[in-house]
Amino acid sequence: FFQIESVNLALNILDEYNLRGNKIRVQRAEFQMRGEYNPALKPKKKKKDKEKLLKMKEKLFDWRPEKLRGERTKNEKVVIIKNLFAPKIFEEEVQLILEYTNDLREECNKCGTVRKVIIYDRHSEGVAQVNMSTPEEADLVIQMMNGRFFGKRQLSADYWDGKTKYKINESETEVQQRLSNWDEFLETDEEKKLST
Repeated sequence: FFQIESVNLALNILDEYNLRGNKIRVQRAEFQMRGEYNPALKPKKKKKDKEKLLKMKEKLFDWRPEKLRGERTKNEKVVIIKNLFAPKIFEEEVQLILEYTNDLREECNKCGTVRKVIIYDRHSEGVAQVNMSTPEEADLVIQMMNGRFFGKRQLSADYWDGKTKYKINESETEVQQRLSNWDEFLETDEEKKLST
């Protein structure tokens, strides 16, 4: 049992209890030590472990439900906007990521408080994520953005399902290619400055 009080309850209630025609016996467990006790060998609990155990204990005894009836989930505050861009545009003009982020933030601020905007610049579907303060604000963003045209591209907007990961990691060769492209860009930019 998790609490000592539960042991006493089990002793009082379950001892001699008739279960399907059989009496059950409940008694306090007896522990016997094997060998010598050496306190130096006892593993020391770290502060982090103690805090984790305390949180588990609190969660175990928390009587409140995870979600109240009618209450909306946290992922309903997150809007996923697709078909916003073609990933190749960021290879040529990196600063566009910042421009897209600012434009989205400015537009979605009309619906409420924008907590965060993420552009998944490598995603083939041109995905952006907008985190709003409340699900109701997210509703307004979806109404405003879904089906809307942005630079000849029709957007789709919906709630995040809470599971899908949109971040695409670069392979080692892609990292090397990007860095060499960047070096090339810097060299040509420097040459342009020197020639003028």
